[in-house]
Amino acid sequence: MTLVRRLLRLLGAAFAFGVYVWYAAVRDAPTVKRRKAARRRLRLRDR
Repeated sequence: MTLVRRLLRLLGAAFAFGVYVWYAAVRDAPTVKRRKAARRRLRLRDR
């Protein structure tokens, strides 16, 4: 029974980590898009 419990705990931790990374990425997406757009504008202006 302890092996099953250990596996469930490991799966739960992996799921929680995945949700945390997804949430952080979704939260930061607008900032990343703005930065990429600014970089694109600079690159087009320098041509």
